[in-house]
Amino acid sequence: MQIRSEFLQNPEAIAPLVRAEMERVGIPGVTLALLHKGEIHYAAAFGVKDAAGSPMTEDTMFESASLTKTLFGTLVLRLVDEGKVGLDRPIMDVLKAEPWSDDPRFALITPRHCLCHACGMPNWQAKPIKIHFDPGSQFCYSGEGYFLLQHMVEQVTGKGLESLLREYFFHPLGMNGCAVDWTPEIGAAFSHGFGEDGSVVKIRDERSDKDEAPEPNAAWSLYANAFEMAKFQQYMLQEHGGLRPETFQAQHTPQNQATPEIPWGLGWGLSVKEPSILWHWGDNGGFKSLSLLDWETKDALCVYTNSNRGAALWSSLGRLLTDTTSMDDIDAFVRANP
Repeated sequence: MQIRSEFLQNPEAIAPLVRAEMERVGIPGVTLALLHKGEIHYAAAFGVKDAAGSPMTEDTMFESASLTKTLFGTLVLRLVDEGKVGLDRPIMDVLKAEPWSDDPRFALITPRHCLCHACGMPNWQAKPIKIHFDPGSQFCYSGEGYFLLQHMVEQVTGKGLESLLREYFFHPLGMNGCAVDWTPEIGAAFSHGFGEDGSVVKIRDERSDKDEAPEPNAAWSLYANAFEMAKFQQYMLQEHGGLRPETFQAQHTPQNQATPEIPWGLGWGLSVKEPSILWHWGDNGGFKSLSLLDWETKDALCVYTNSNRGAALWSSLGRLLTDTTSMDDIDAFVRANP
């Protein structure tokens, strides 16, 4: 995958295209970044961030939703390289806590199973959690698996998720606006989330600690935007996330088959058509996002939207701004995993 040459030669053509697509799809606000050969080629904010019509800015924060998993997955693999986590050692051999399920198969779940959605748990469910299949035998998208793995990582390291991500990524990469735990400062910089009809459906003015998925949460609670996420994409393209070569190889090697067209690596979606791409989407109410990068060409696209219509926009921009051949397959997967 590469950024189309016309937008490399003429970056000024990007803004009118994005605005036209926002108008066509009905998107209030967007932050967008494009990387070429491992460098940030273009980054901009478009539209508005709230019902009052305040302009979208470089420091406006969004819910990254499941894009959080790409940072957390890379963090886990860094800990594997450091000998602190065993990728294939059952989590319950390490975690000093009560099992989340009364199914004996829960004791077989490993970090690898969680990172490639082979743990057998559903996305979110009240405890005791039902195990749907033998761990490692099938694909079932599971934020619960990432949250379980977070508990183990925090226990092993003696550090919370916010501290770990700040140590490994936010501070060294200059992702200074990012957090995974809501604060009033985050709230002051936050975009509203808009629904299909253009009305406001989400205003984040407090920490989310309800239901089965409280924050800070390795599956969803990264607060960021395309300007910040582009720094992590750049790190993945230039330094493979700080991973050893063999660990990075495992990260982008199929570990599980989600669909015939979409395998899953360790923390990232993959593509049969384009084996050198890593991708993930984010989908929380009012916020939809996409991170797409190619570790061979070192080109990347990142789109954050503040709308429930956002998937239509990032899909369209993926086709228009890059030459990817995987967007139909990605779209089909995302529609099947709302």
